[in-house]
Amino acid sequence: MARPPRFSLGALRRVEFFAVLALVGFVVLVAALALYAGSGAVLDHLRRVSARLLVLMLGLSLANYLLRAWRWQHFTAGLGLRVPWGRNLVYFVAGFALTATPGKVGEGLRMWLLERCHGCAYERSAPLFVGDRLSDMAAILVLCLVGVGAFTAYAQVTVIAAALLLAACLPLMRPAVLLRATKLAYAATGRRAPRLFARIRRAVRDTARLFRFRLFGLGLLAALAGWFAEVAAFHQLLAALGAAVTVQQAMFVFTFAMIAGTVAMLPGGLGGTEAVMLALLSALGVDLQTAVAATALIRLTTLWFAVGLGFAALPLALRLARRGPARAAALEPAR
Repeated sequence: MARPPRFSLGALRRVEFFAVLALVGFVVLVAALALYAGSGAVLDHLRRVSARLLVLMLGLSLANYLLRAWRWQHFTAGLGLRVPWGRNLVYFVAGFALTATPGKVGEGLRMWLLERCHGCAYERSAPLFVGDRLSDMAAILVLCLVGVGAFTAYAQVTVIAAALLLAACLPLMRPAVLLRATKLAYAATGRRAPRLFARIRRAVRDTARLFRFRLFGLGLLAALAGWFAEVAAFHQLLAALGAAVTVQQAMFVFTFAMIAGTVAMLPGGLGGTEAVMLALLSALGVDLQTAVAATALIRLTTLWFAVGLGFAALPLALRLARRGPARAAALEPAR
């Protein structure tokens, strides 16, 4: 299997540069939209948002992160990986620091920390990445399907996306086909690299373990609750800005924009998510000034709040990594 990147100081400085560049790009995008919509009017809308509402929105985002961190630990234990909850929480949150960087570097960082601090081979931790991504996508799609009644014109696209996700999950639930394909590929290469194919087969079997009802079902429920918390924050924000948008409409706007940002393959969905969110809010009759203010604030309290928490946790995660597996195990035995 391909190994996640090694996180040397130089490598981290490069990804930090991309994260800062993404933040600058976001600020420039919002500033340009505000100027186009009328910066004075956008600022007036932002002044309507009380400190109490901002704290509530950040609290709901934090609830989302904690629920998804619990799911990460739940999947970790389900794979038989002995990682203490406190340490796994640090690794998970540290991965948020690299959300706005190209590729899935944040997940790579988590896998590297598990390998560096606990000796978890990459083929053992790779299913965590698969389960984490697919359960997030499944939860967002479920919420999107619940909200699609508010935008019937997008029903076909949403159903197709759900069908594609189900098609991707089915082979992982029943790994016989993937294992057979791996065996054929091994034979086609003249039975070269036996260790590599053995690792792939183990990763496929471990991933299938995550898709048992008790494991994946509870993880999906946690993801549903977490992402709905951010939908609730978005709805409260729109209400405070005077937009007559129902919970169902807010649910579809938020989740469909998230899906669009993912499909666009942009770091953190930057640009794509904001554009779709603005378009859908405009389709609901929300004026551009309100839409720009709502989009900027919800992205600040979700995506960029997560990135900030990630950078706060990153130094601790790297200190744990420098201690190595033996010292980490001695300091905090696995439970």
